[in-house]
Amino acid sequence: MRTRDLADVIADWRGDAAVLRRNGNAAGADILERCAREAAASAEEWLLWLSEGDAALRAGRSVSWVRGRFEQLRREGHARQTSKHTRIYRACAIQTKADVVGAAEAGRRAALSLRKSA
Repeated sequence: MRTRDLADVIADWRGDAAVLRRNGNAAGADILERCAREAAASAEEWLLWLSEGDAALRAGRSVSWVRGRFEQLRREGHARQTSKHTRIYRACAIQTKADVVGAAEAGRRAALSLRKSA
């Protein structure tokens, strides 16, 4: 039997919860929804797929550096090609060297201050 992808398992739990709720079993639905929520939160880095550009930014490296690791990561289940020219990478497989969260927050603050001054 093939192991199912975690994202599919979580989606099925959410779907099952909706069926339980429609059939009057709110308590069972609440439990499944909580399990799905907690699993998704715990596995956020596993479930999140990054574009090559985002993976390069996260790693603090070039896109060509990320591309050079594609085949190994694909064999390990951490990268895949979604179209002829698009490759994506699991966030957990890309070591963080850049302060991506800090940079994103700084960008949001800068954009907000620009809007306020305009």
